[in-house]
Amino acid sequence: MRNHLKEWHDSYYVCPVCKQPLIPTTNGLHCQQDEIEYPIKNGIVNFVTEDLTRSTSPILRSVDKFDDLAKIYEGPLWYGAMDIISAELGFPSIEEGAKTIAEMVDAAGGVGLDVACGTGFIARSLARKMHLVYGIDISMGMLEKATEYAQGKEIDNICFARSKAEQLPFPDGVFDGVTCSGALHAFQDTVEALSEMARVMKTGAQLAVMTMVKQDLSALKKWGELFSERMGASSPFGKDPLGGLHLFDVEELDDYLSQTGFKGFAYDIYGPFILFHAEKG
Repeated sequence: MRNHLKEWHDSYYVCPVCKQPLIPTTNGLHCQQDEIEYPIKNGIVNFVTEDLTRSTSPILRSVDKFDDLAKIYEGPLWYGAMDIISAELGFPSIEEGAKTIAEMVDAAGGVGLDVACGTGFIARSLARKMHLVYGIDISMGMLEKATEYAQGKEIDNICFARSKAEQLPFPDGVFDGVTCSGALHAFQDTVEALSEMARVMKTGAQLAVMTMVKQDLSALKKWGELFSERMGASSPFGKDPLGGLHLFDVEELDDYLSQTGFKGFAYDIYGPFILFHAEKG
């Protein structure tokens, strides 16, 4: 993994607040303009300086539950159960979905970003073809597992950082492709998050997203029932697996993408899920 402090001299990271370059220090990255020190631990930069337990977002306030979830996220108790549910409802498996998302980006040899990367499942898929991949997530537990999995598979072209999607620690126009799977519906501000993704993308770069829609409410209800039944206490949302989530209309997503500088919105719907891509204009 790219986890040595000397390598941060060559990274794409900037201060997420002022977007100015950062100076490597003994234990982190320092922003001179805002006098903020972003610590690095186990190769993971932590760009989140606020106390999330005080957030107005119920998802952010529950970040410790995502840290716990990371321990089982790619195992049979989570991904395995999710694939069983998907098979029962006729949806693509997680592996199939990840492959499709990676193919949508189609930026071989380029630099990619996986927003809300979790344990790095899609980031690892991108890293097989791209020169360098960055993965950001709000959960340090997820990022620690992502680092562990990447190291175990000897993938050394991924950098992981803790960051909010609405305040990305990258300069303008650096990414050849951006992915975001299973998280857009959980962000505090959809337009702000999409605006940030557009900001850090090159013109013509592809965005690939899997999120949730209310297109098929019966399938959504069935998926929620199966999720609650199979996941039980493992769900970070408690007994209501869809609590706190934004379920989109297709027209709403189209409007958000147009507002934030994307074009060529194309999608497929699988029950309560939408898999779409768009181009940075």
